[in-house]
Amino acid sequence: MKKINILHPGSKLKWSYYFGYWSVLNYFKNEIEESGYQISFFNKITKEFFDADFIFLVSRYFTDSIQIKLRKKLNMNYEFNLKEKIETMSVKNPNIIWFDLGDSAGTTSFEIMPYIKKYAKNQVYVDKFNYKKLFFRNRYYADYYQKKYDLEKQVPFHYTKLHEKYENKLVQSWNIGVGNYYDIINNNKIKKNLLSLKGFFFNYDKKDFKYRLKFREAGERYEDFFLKQNLRSESKKKSIFFQRYFVTDFLRKKYSLDNVEKRINHKNYLEKLNKAKISVGSFGWGEICYREFEATFMGACIIYPNISYIKTWPNIYINNQTCLTYDLNFETLEEKINKVLINDKLRKELVYNAQKVLDNVLKEDGLNYMLNFLSNVTK
Repeated sequence: MKKINILHPGSKLKWSYYFGYWSVLNYFKNEIEESGYQISFFNKITKEFFDADFIFLVSRYFTDSIQIKLRKKLNMNYEFNLKEKIETMSVKNPNIIWFDLGDSAGTTSFEIMPYIKKYAKNQVYVDKFNYKKLFFRNRYYADYYQKKYDLEKQVPFHYTKLHEKYENKLVQSWNIGVGNYYDIINNNKIKKNLLSLKGFFFNYDKKDFKYRLKFREAGERYEDFFLKQNLRSESKKKSIFFQRYFVTDFLRKKYSLDNVEKRINHKNYLEKLNKAKISVGSFGWGEICYREFEATFMGACIIYPNISYIKTWPNIYINNQTCLTYDLNFETLEEKINKVLINDKLRKELVYNAQKVLDNVLKEDGLNYMLNFLSNVTK
């Protein structure tokens, strides 16, 4: 039996453990134990945490502390030597698997490579040579828009390139598509809070996944579009959010969409997705966003930027199979939108295929993916 301890900044109510990124491990908990892995979660560093065959360190534990968040909000400088911290921890247990949950394939912390066994990232560049390049804002797409439109002043930012001798340490983990997305349409907030309380006192089991969003059929839809985006217009990082600005402006003018930025509650948000034929997406802080997975559950067809340059799982971004993709220069955006609007058969096929990908996460495909991942990083 291989003992694995996971350090994660999750709530004491365990919502993130059982409904977020780690929910797939908990769903298959019995099968994983039968395969020889004992997994425990920690939300603070203790002596007991290091008592394991392998320790999984989650990046957000170190980057999302209250102190760092407060300093960022107040635009205060802060210094945190991650390399030094991980080096110290590696003395106590050298079998460190680093989980980089950064938003983009390009945002990394390769300076810690000498002190870890594997570097697991939720989305990875297909061509690892990209990790030897210096992209503006550490993002492939931000670099593209900065060079094309000169959106920002050149600013200094930290980046450690991937050294050739560490390439085999970089592995693909999984993305937020595995989440146990709560069905707020058929289950109210009271029930959601009760589930949180249950997680505080007891462990969840598979029957609690009945509160997951159900797949809605594509069927007949009477609204062409759903578009709801936080444009982050106050952000100085224009290259990161340029895609959102452009797509929103284009759809407003071409298809007379309005109220794009008006905030609505989550239930209303999902109901609107359930009425729309198409959900048009664009990158935010990274390439993978919650909206596309929610759209898939609600039966809306995804129109999304081409991300064939990255690997991720579950992958609902396969052009002409699970969605239609448009190029970074936006030249094919209108063509892809119209292609779906005039072809109901295609729209329904794309939705069905995307839903099948997500449905398989909690079936044999998902279990095999997790077991293969665990086998790979604990060799």
